[in-house]
Amino acid sequence: MGEAIDDYSTAYLVTAPRFLGYSFNPVSFWYLYNDQKELGAMILEVNNTFDERRLYFLKGTPSVKPEEERLKDPPSGRFKDTWPKDFHVSPFNSRKGSYKLTAYDPFSPHLCGTGMIDNTINLTSSKSHAKLVARVFSTKASSDPATFGYWAGLRFVAAWWWVGFVTFPRIVREAGKLFFRRKLHVWYRPEVLKDTIGRRATNDEAIIASTFKSFLRYIITNSKTEQPLNYISCIPSSPASEILNPNITAHPNSSREVIDFKIITPLFFTRLARHSHISEFLSNEILTNDDKDRTFYTSHPKLLLQLFADSPTTLSRPPKEDSSISRRLRWRFLHWLRSHGPTTTVQSDETHQQQHIKTDVRHFSFSQLDCFATNHESPIGKTQYLNAVTKILLADLIAFGHPEILDAAHYVLKVLASYLFVMGVKERWNAVLGEEWKVQACEWCDFEAG
Repeated sequence: MGEAIDDYSTAYLVTAPRFLGYSFNPVSFWYLYNDQKELGAMILEVNNTFDERRLYFLKGTPSVKPEEERLKDPPSGRFKDTWPKDFHVSPFNSRKGSYKLTAYDPFSPHLCGTGMIDNTINLTSSKSHAKLVARVFSTKASSDPATFGYWAGLRFVAAWWWVGFVTFPRIVREAGKLFFRRKLHVWYRPEVLKDTIGRRATNDEAIIASTFKSFLRYIITNSKTEQPLNYISCIPSSPASEILNPNITAHPNSSREVIDFKIITPLFFTRLARHSHISEFLSNEILTNDDKDRTFYTSHPKLLLQLFADSPTTLSRPPKEDSSISRRLRWRFLHWLRSHGPTTTVQSDETHQQQHIKTDVRHFSFSQLDCFATNHESPIGKTQYLNAVTKILLADLIAFGHPEILDAAHYVLKVLASYLFVMGVKERWNAVLGEEWKVQACEWCDFEAG
């Protein structure tokens, strides 16, 4: 955000705590205090129900009073700011409009206050119509948890543990009222912008992301480009940013501009798995006119496309013949899934008109990422990549593009198989016990007869 951390020596957070590992906060408030113990800035951490997050850094509206009067008057504790809305929160509001925050410093003056919260957020549409007023305020005097005894802490937890669990059901209930009773228009969720934190990646997306990062290192090392690449990942388990440098020594007169390549949402890796040519996939998204559907950002589109277009020819070779028969059959199944996938639509604005060009890529056998995974990844990495991509393509074919449906079906099949196995063992065990009982009964009858 371009701000120095040293400018704010003290920070307080107002949020709902996590309980049993679960927490959902529509908005959290950070109060940042400077060395003069004055509220210098606030951070609003906004979350939606799609596991996406947006941080708004606010410095407040500057005072219109002369500096001499402002220094004489005691601080009022009021904090105001207005900023544009660029984050999808509710399906009943678009991503346009603006927010206005009116907050009071809970520790005014000079961090000596009682800690009473009073924040009001106003949402205004792009046509300057009032849309929403939300207020968070204290109803009782604040309490210091450091002074709690055992029973006081237990009473506090017993009184508030359920709040986080009912927040999401309450949101769904109110959304149902607005949709079914009020008949409000629904805005479909767009993809997040580059300054927003996207949702968490699935296990399959994380596996493809790991392979893609190794792929990037490989093509940067073996390419003829002189520009380094700043790869910014959205996977928490990997470094947030990493500079990938080529092996070629730059010409003294050449410019070494760094190519920023930021993955905005993990959906990038799901879409990547569906394409045979990475450069074609990147071109599709770069040529898209609407930011609502982009999954990555780059500072130099032409240089990035040229980097992938000049990738080593070894990435066009078919995968090596695997020694594992099962893995060989799964690669053939993956090839079949790719050949039965949908066509790709490219939206171009080169002539300032929307032109839809369909490029049929179904005749391609394996993608560049497939070839890299089979030729350069370890056996474990190769198997994980193969399973992840197969699941995504299979979900496109039979599960409406949702791998979660396949996971649910797999779980149901495992439960059913376990049930049938237990019932079979039980039936067999009863049969064995029944035969033994009959044998013992016959022996007893013979004994009695004798």
